[in-house]
Amino acid sequence: MPENCDRGHPQKLGGFAVDIEEAIAAIESCDAHQALEATLQDIVGSYGFASYCFLDIGHAHLDVPFYVGTTGSEWESEYESNGFVHVDECIRLARRTNRPFSWTNVSLPKRTGKRKPGALKVMEAATDHGFEEGLDIPFHYVDLLGRIHSSNCVLMWRDKRRDFRTVRSFAEPTLHLILIYWMQRSIQLRERAQRSDRVLGIGRASAQVHQIQLTDKEREVMAWAARGKTAEDSAEIMSISTETVRWHTKNAIDKLGAGNKTHAVAKAIHLGLIDF
Repeated sequence: MPENCDRGHPQKLGGFAVDIEEAIAAIESCDAHQALEATLQDIVGSYGFASYCFLDIGHAHLDVPFYVGTTGSEWESEYESNGFVHVDECIRLARRTNRPFSWTNVSLPKRTGKRKPGALKVMEAATDHGFEEGLDIPFHYVDLLGRIHSSNCVLMWRDKRRDFRTVRSFAEPTLHLILIYWMQRSIQLRERAQRSDRVLGIGRASAQVHQIQLTDKEREVMAWAARGKTAEDSAEIMSISTETVRWHTKNAIDKLGAGNKTHAVAKAIHLGLIDF
């Protein structure tokens, strides 16, 4: 680690002074997600972090949740192909806290038999890819429609663990604050893209999104329909009757002003009412 990274110079690392106001200004000036993602890598890299992973953790049933990051295709492929998202103890902890934590703060299950717990496999795989430590920064927030969202940003560390502890001791509050602004800018860019879109005869998403209030069940049946599930499939998944699924679907179609279920699903996705 660079000699000038010490407690006497808490914003100094690798010869680059990280100014919070400049970092926030750089984030807010980004007009596209690609620039926003590159800016975050520059910021976390200035503290010595090798890469980052920003993951949607609010939909536990998804095998491949929304993800952006710079960890590289090899790690991403191994994480996805092994289904690590369902056994990663960091994700489970991130769903239950608003406080940043490191991998050493996570309680891992002990191996009691021949089969190795999935949580241990995740950490061993991370080490195999050169990630010695990680700083997880969870976020939980409510959008304009009252929906709760959860995400987790992991900053990946490749150098010595003692250097990680030193950096974390002074960088964590700053990075937590910067990431709040980064996430907010990401949401703004998504909303702006929706407002500028005129396809599907929807018009301005911003005007309609405030008027359409789907219930949790209506959003859920639309989400499963978007994934190709029939009413019978959705009923089994949701543990309700097929008639109830059809009732929620009809209500969603009416609220969305759609001609049929397919049109309703397309509108719901476009307006950001469901994830797909």
